[in-house]
Amino acid sequence: MNTITPTVNQYDSVIGAKLLLALAYEKGVVLNTTKVQKMLYIIYGYFLAKSNIQLFSETPKAWPYGPVFPRTRKKVDYSVVYKTTDQDLKDICQDEEIINKFNSVIDKYGKYTASNLSNWSHMQNGPWDLTTKLPDFKWGDQIPNDYITKYFSNIEI
Repeated sequence: MNTITPTVNQYDSVIGAKLLLALAYEKGVVLNTTKVQKMLYIIYGYFLAKSNIQLFSETPKAWPYGPVFPRTRKKVDYSVVYKTTDQDLKDICQDEEIINKFNSVIDKYGKYTASNLSNWSHMQNGPWDLTTKLPDFKWGDQIPNDYITKYFSNIEI
């Protein structure tokens, strides 16, 4: 049986959110909660589709306003200025591939409004949309990784 050896580690989604905020701050890009959620979802989807790596230990959940990593909603303080030199970001900041992809997402999607990104995440036949149409669906259900992989396999960052 062939197994894929990840080139990157798996991280807490809270670490991912803090890194996104720290890198955006360095670029002078302001991110709010919604933009962070949608960008984390893009990053998660990219690594899953391109490398078969579930980058975050938490999976995105289907909430009314789109995909959400619930732990980040409770554990990230948006009044703090996070820096890439922060101790809890030390490990993830050592991975050049991750830093490059996070920066690419900020460069490509940072210019969009939270509403634009939220609308995009609700696109018909996208992972969130398909999840919300499953039998017995309820808000907070996990968006299946196979939906995410299929969707993001055609998206370049």
